[in-house]
Amino acid sequence: MVQNSGIEHLQTHKWLPYAITGITIALLWCWYMSGLGQDGLSKIDEFFTYDRSLGFIRNNDWLTVYSQNEPSLKKPPLQYWMTAALIEQGMSHMLALHLPSMLFALGSLIATALLARVMVPDQPWLMLPAVLLVSSSKNFWGHATSAMLDSGAMLFSTLGVVTMLAAFERPKLWPWFGVTVFLAGLQKSPTPLAFLALALLTLALTRRWQDRPVSEILRNKTFQWTMVACLLLAFLWPLFQYLRLGFGTEFQGSVRGEMLHRFAPTVSDRSLKKLSEIILGNAPVLRFAGILGLCALPFALGRPRLLAPAGIALFFFLAMWMASGKVYDRYTLLILPMLMVGAAWGILLISKRLWVRALLLAVLCFSEQGPIKRTVDYSHPNTAEQFGIDLQDLLSPLQSTHQPDETLVVCGFKNRHRLPLGAASVYASPDRRFVYMRHSDLPGYLKRFGYTSGPLRGVCRAQELNQFSDVLSGLDRQSIEGTDFVYWTARGLRLD
Repeated sequence: MVQNSGIEHLQTHKWLPYAITGITIALLWCWYMSGLGQDGLSKIDEFFTYDRSLGFIRNNDWLTVYSQNEPSLKKPPLQYWMTAALIEQGMSHMLALHLPSMLFALGSLIATALLARVMVPDQPWLMLPAVLLVSSSKNFWGHATSAMLDSGAMLFSTLGVVTMLAAFERPKLWPWFGVTVFLAGLQKSPTPLAFLALALLTLALTRRWQDRPVSEILRNKTFQWTMVACLLLAFLWPLFQYLRLGFGTEFQGSVRGEMLHRFAPTVSDRSLKKLSEIILGNAPVLRFAGILGLCALPFALGRPRLLAPAGIALFFFLAMWMASGKVYDRYTLLILPMLMVGAAWGILLISKRLWVRALLLAVLCFSEQGPIKRTVDYSHPNTAEQFGIDLQDLLSPLQSTHQPDETLVVCGFKNRHRLPLGAASVYASPDRRFVYMRHSDLPGYLKRFGYTSGPLRGVCRAQELNQFSDVLSGLDRQSIEGTDFVYWTARGLRLD
C-alpha cells in the first residue's frame, strides 16, 4: 500500500517523468561522447562512409555520392553530407566521421521516449525504463560510436512509427509521417514506408479483434495524398540522380539491388535454429522480454491498434529469416525501441510495487551489462589489431608510388579480414579508379576495368597473390614486415 501511494505521489508531478528522462538521456549521451573520435575505423562499411564523405570534397560536387571515384546509388547522402561538412569546417576526420552517429543516437533515445508516450499515453513513467533498456544494448552504443549509418536509420524508423501511431488517431498528422519517409530515404532506406505496410497488413489480419476497420485509415483523404507523396519522397534521391545525370548514366548499385533483391524471400537454407538466432540475436533476454511485452500490450490496454507495432516486429524478423541476400544483426536496431517499450510495459504490468519494478528493470538492463558500459565493452578494434599494420600505413605508400601509366590492383578476397574497399579508395587511390579483386580472376577483373596493356601495381596477402601470380609477367614482390601482405609490381599480363 505504501508503494502504491509512492507511485501515485510521483504521478501528481506531471513534469517529473519528462525531467528525469531528459536528464538521464543527457547524462548517458555525455558519457559516451567522452573520447569520441579517438578510435579509428574498424568496420568495412565505416570506410565506405569515409570514402563517400570525402567524395563531395574531392569532386567539388555535393549533389552526387561518389564511391571509389565513381557515381554511386548504393547509399543516399544525408550522413555523408554531415561528415563532409564537418571536415570542411576543420573538424578532425575521425571526430567528423563519428559525431553524426552520436547525434542520431541522441535523437533515437528521445524518439524512444516519444514512442513510449504515444503507445501508452497514460503512463509517462514508461519513458524512463524504455530509454534505459535501449541504452543497455551493446549493439546500440557500438553503432552510435561508429561511422555506420544504422543509428540514423534507427532514428527515422522510430520517428516513422511514432508519427504513424499518432496519425492512426489523428489523421491530420499523416504529413509528418511523410517527412520521416523522406529523411529515412536520405539516410539509408525509406523503412517507415515498409513499416506502415506491415502495420496495415497486421491490422487487416487481426480485424476480428479491431474495434475500428482498417478501411477507416485507407479512406482518409489526408492519408491518401500523403501516401502518393511518400512514394515519390521515398525514392526522390535516386530519381534526382537519374534526372540530373541522365537515365543512361551507369551507377554503382541500385535501389533494386540494395533493397528489393536483398530482402526478396526464399525458403532455401532456412531452419528454426536460424530463425531463433535472428529473433534473439546477441541480446536474448532483452529481445525475448520485448517481444512478449509488445504482444501483450494491446490486449492488456484494450487498444487493438497497438497490434501494429507487434506485427511490424514479427514480420521484420520473418523477412530477415527469409531474405535471399545478406542481412545483419545490426538491422534489428530499427525495431529496438519498439521492443524495449514492450519490455518496459511488461515490467509495469507484472507488479505495481516500485521496488519490484526497479528490480526487474535492473535485471533486464544488466543482462546487457547495463546502460553505462566501459569503453572495452563497445569499442572497436583498430586496424593494426586486425591486419597487423594500420591500414593507413599499409595503403598510403601506394598513393605516392603509383605511376600514371600503372593500373592499381587491391586484393580483397572473401574472408572476414579482407582489405576494405573504402579504405583502399581513401588511402591508396583517392583520385583514380582502381581494380578491387574479390577472387583470383585477375584477367577478368582487368577486362571489365577496361585494361588492355601496361604495368600493374598492387597490394595483396601473399597467399592471395600466389593464386594468380602465374598470369603476371615480370612479377616483383616486396614483403611488408610483420604482416602477411606484399606490395607487388608487374610488367603486365602474360601473353601466352
